[in-house]
Amino acid sequence: MGYKKRVGTKKLLVQVIGFTPTDALHVLGEYTAWNEEASRTGAERLGRLMRMTPIEFCTAVKKKVARNMALHLLSYILTGVPCESIEKILDGDYPAKFKLQLPVVLLGGPVRAHRKELEELIDADILVPEHAEVGNAVGALVGKGIKRAEILIRPESLMSPDRDFLVFAPGSRLKFETYSKALEKATEIGKKLVEDYMKECGLSGNQVEISSEKKTVSPDGWNHPPMETNLLVVGVGMRELHV
Repeated sequence: MGYKKRVGTKKLLVQVIGFTPTDALHVLGEYTAWNEEASRTGAERLGRLMRMTPIEFCTAVKKKVARNMALHLLSYILTGVPCESIEKILDGDYPAKFKLQLPVVLLGGPVRAHRKELEELIDADILVPEHAEVGNAVGALVGKGIKRAEILIRPESLMSPDRDFLVFAPGSRLKFETYSKALEKATEIGKKLVEDYMKECGLSGNQVEISSEKKTVSPDGWNHPPMETNLLVVGVGMRELHV
């Protein structure tokens, strides 16, 4: 089975998926719009690795999502304050928490489920408007269009980590002799995916701003190209409104 799976993955017959925060909500019964069975299966397997029950694992995931929401929000508001300092306060056991003078509006499909955990982290007027589930979709139509493209780069073999790198992109798997060529192609693919999506939304040229973020993973003492590179290419398009 293992060999067949590897061959299937290489030929793009089998697609690797991940466990998402929405899967955790399905297991907890707080948001059940999709396949609950697949979510439970993922939670059981990942929970075993963490020595947790599926419910314990999904509860931890839910709290982590709220913590990250609070961290990104505070990092945006507290200009000039190091992210590490904010994390220290959020994660510490202090008899105090951040208080915001601005209301916080939550938008997105399962966002209601995270309200309570977010209120435990920050003191703010947290609002979930009516029809919040489709707020992002409406915003994409009349305001900003946003597209994210995630691409993974890994050496083909850890026995020869300085040559032959694989690029895993949506709908494709490519191989390059050097890490620099793999990174260059991955960036090119990411930008094209974003640009094609924006064109379908009627956005192009100066209406679209594209940025990329690269995160690498390597063990201590690793003197080779990164063992794993996650490239995130994000495009934000602003539609002109005619009133």
